[in-house]
Amino acid sequence: MKLWERGRALLFLLVVGLPALSYPLSWLPRSWAHFRFSVAVPWPEVVLAAILLVSVGVVLRERDAGETEGSGVAWDLVPRSLLFPVLAVMASGVVSTRFSEHSHFGLTLLPQLVGNLAIFLLAAHVSRPHMAKLCQWWIIVAVIVGANGLLRLRSEPEFISTLGNWDFLGAYLAASVIMALSIGGWWRFLGTLVLLSAMWFCRSRGAWLALGGTGVLYFLGCGNRFLRRWQARAIVTLLLLATAGLLARPYILRQWQTDVRPMIWKATLRMIAARPILGHGLGSYVAEYPRYRLPQYFLRPKATNVTDHAHNELLEIAAEQGVVGLAATLWLWAATLWCGIRACQQSAGTDRRVMIGLLGATLVLMFHGLVDVDLRHLPNESLLWLLMGLLVRADLTPGQARAMSLSKPVRWCAAAACLALGIWCVMTAVVRPIMADWRDREARIAEEDGDFQGAVQFTADALRLQPFRLSTRYLLAGVLSRLPDAQGRDAAIDQCLWIEELAPDYAEVTYNLGQLYLAANRAPEAFPYFRRAVEINPYDANRHVALAMALHGIGRDDEAVSQLDRALQLQPNLPGTQELRQELRKEHAR
Repeated sequence: MKLWERGRALLFLLVVGLPALSYPLSWLPRSWAHFRFSVAVPWPEVVLAAILLVSVGVVLRERDAGETEGSGVAWDLVPRSLLFPVLAVMASGVVSTRFSEHSHFGLTLLPQLVGNLAIFLLAAHVSRPHMAKLCQWWIIVAVIVGANGLLRLRSEPEFISTLGNWDFLGAYLAASVIMALSIGGWWRFLGTLVLLSAMWFCRSRGAWLALGGTGVLYFLGCGNRFLRRWQARAIVTLLLLATAGLLARPYILRQWQTDVRPMIWKATLRMIAARPILGHGLGSYVAEYPRYRLPQYFLRPKATNVTDHAHNELLEIAAEQGVVGLAATLWLWAATLWCGIRACQQSAGTDRRVMIGLLGATLVLMFHGLVDVDLRHLPNESLLWLLMGLLVRADLTPGQARAMSLSKPVRWCAAAACLALGIWCVMTAVVRPIMADWRDREARIAEEDGDFQGAVQFTADALRLQPFRLSTRYLLAGVLSRLPDAQGRDAAIDQCLWIEELAPDYAEVTYNLGQLYLAANRAPEAFPYFRRAVEINPYDANRHVALAMALHGIGRDDEAVSQLDRALQLQPNLPGTQELRQELRKEHAR
């Protein structure tokens, strides 16, 4: 029995565990457990560690039928047509990390990338009968997840079920709808009704767009039941799209002028133009984006201080891994979709319906990734890799897989390497992140309860486990600044300076540094941070007031008055600003 066949049970576990158990505390009522989605199970790293540890026994013991003792062991790989795009995706992640200014972020994400690749390879070695069973389990779990959200409608402020985000949940449910409709059956029809009802309460526009786009493609490719000539189907589709575009044009224009996504996309394009070949580095988007963010972004109603994703998977890949990484990803996506299309053409009956469901679910997740960030988070990120692996397997015919034979000495060396890597992966990529998540959660609960000393201790524990967690370090700086002594303020300044070094202008760290220095009567040190804070967001009146206070502290009262005038233009009724302006004018007149 080959290595990947032994991992079949693990694949079934992923279909259940990814949507249902990625956030184990999500099943608890909100009133019982605060910050339920702060603790996540890193499933890609778990799979990678499991495969490495299982490989030890397989490499040492397993032999193909007919092999003599010590002659070697055969490992099936993906077909040659898929091997090169897979290697290209891996290579682009490693190279972009190597030449990044923030390589520490990429190094923490490489095990996740390799783990998703392991899921892909695992799925690429599942037999066709097991594909149908996987689809059945997928639908069952999706119905449970959707029903869980529906049952909590009155007790939860948001419809998020076990995924933690309504957009991520909407994309998962939309992919499950396609799979359920394709396989058919009366009980699956009832399940589809549950899934569609859950989608309705999710209110994820991206999920409905992805579902509609996949439906259009199905009509074009498989709609011969309605119109036999593909030209007629194309004309009908164009007419429908044109009508829908005309009807939706006012809404689209309004969203383009008010939604934050267009501003994020423009800034991301500026990031790509700055380093177009290799990008800024895997995982570096959160650190690099503020340098290219347009100030007009803060005029949008949904603007936030932290933008950690581009809301478009392809743009983010290009920003982090350059056009090299983008080309590798598109190559892999196109190759797997082509495998799925050929498998659909060569199948019949139940197999064909299963393949249509898998292909449609893959397209839904890819389409949704163009308007949201779910392909950067569990479970949809790993589910996409799983679906692509199944599409590759469906197109795989005997004789296409490559084999590699290992001699006995090489097997012993490989077993030792797998054991060492497996133990390292368990401790570094699985245990430590989970423990850091738990400590971070305890810190947030302590802060919520007013136990600042406890929050400091818990955040320090989390940072000892994972020192590059920006959100945790930002939380620590905030808690330290609220301690009633100068020592806490100085420690908060140190943490903010560390964040500035890791990720300049992250969240409001620049503005917070200015406030901390000003509270310590260190106006000369506060001034450059307030000036930068105003450059980042010139539409915030409070920042202009803070800059005016720093200017007053260094004796530049005329400039301080100008900043207060600007603050009053932005917010005429800002409390205390008019009085402060008059006082500064009097002092300047003396």
